[in-house]
Amino acid sequence: MENQQYSLIETLTFNETGGLPVLGTLIEQIVHLLNSDTVFSDIIIHQNSPIMLRQPKRLVAVSDTPITREELEEFFEVIEPNWDERIKDRAFDRSKDLHSARIRANCFSFQGNKRLGCVIRRFPTEPLALGKIGLRQCAQDFAKLANGLVLIIGDTCQGKSTTIASLLDQINKTRSGHIITIEDPVETLIPQRRCIITQREVGADGDVDSFYLGALDALRERPDVILIGEIRDAQTAQEALALSESGPLVLATLHARSTELGLQKLLRLLGGSDAQAEALSTALRGVICQALLPSVQGNSYHLATECLTTNPEVSHLIASRNLAGIRPLLEALGQDAGSGCHTMNEELQVLIKARKISLDDARRATTDRLKFEEMFKRAA
Repeated sequence: MENQQYSLIETLTFNETGGLPVLGTLIEQIVHLLNSDTVFSDIIIHQNSPIMLRQPKRLVAVSDTPITREELEEFFEVIEPNWDERIKDRAFDRSKDLHSARIRANCFSFQGNKRLGCVIRRFPTEPLALGKIGLRQCAQDFAKLANGLVLIIGDTCQGKSTTIASLLDQINKTRSGHIITIEDPVETLIPQRRCIITQREVGADGDVDSFYLGALDALRERPDVILIGEIRDAQTAQEALALSESGPLVLATLHARSTELGLQKLLRLLGGSDAQAEALSTALRGVICQALLPSVQGNSYHLATECLTTNPEVSHLIASRNLAGIRPLLEALGQDAGSGCHTMNEELQVLIKARKISLDDARRATTDRLKFEEMFKRAA
């Protein structure tokens, strides 16, 4: 291991890796891990260090055998034949079907271009069934919508892509239409069931240069459902809103810590005017905010969400740009089982009582720290 005499990173036992063939090629080792029962979210590889895994509660080394530059170059060649030119500009992402697994690899150089590295994330070969990923019924019901805008909000690496793939595949199973996705890169491949599926990749070597241009193209392609993989800028935000006003159902992701912060961010990207707030209040159908938490045992993850389903009160708050009022309203609506709303704290409380997650992990995931502390102070 790099600087082994100083490293405090644990190494997996032979049983934990399922007998990983440490003498095989790097690709063979990666494929073995992807198809093993070893629990991890990411594979992290640095030149001159062993393969690392990000597990729910720790970072571990797979073995003590360092990966050489030649091995990484061979892997990069599989991911991107022109990798040596691409990596001069910046890190690059590529999705790839690697034998029986689908991955996204982010490849980069560091230490003044002297060393290579990559982070690999695996995805299901097909979307997971909507009923099995841990969403409440009110969030699952967004798959029944025919139009408007639905936001999926959360920090990076919180399972938003998995949720979206499941929502889209539920639509795919239950009605006919044309689903267009604009992704960077295309992650889970959605099979054709009752819908035509057009998955477009953003990037220099993809199908379209930006999310904005993909969204601009989409309306001419007769869509019934559009996924905008991420709203990153004002142009994309404005086009997402315009699309949702034009007939199709639009799903989009946004990086934010809570429902109200996500709506604040979107309104800011839209320009924050009264007219834009009014348009958003009319188009928005709901928000899912989510987080993935490690289990107490550290061998799996649990999904926790909060869900806001738009009603006249919610629309009024958005139209008047009173987004500070969203949290109290969400708390109040969460008391009504038929409102289609619940808070993250409600789900965290259920998971804690079932001893599935720890109090500390829940505290890090909550979207309302003050209410969370009050809730558990009363319980104590």
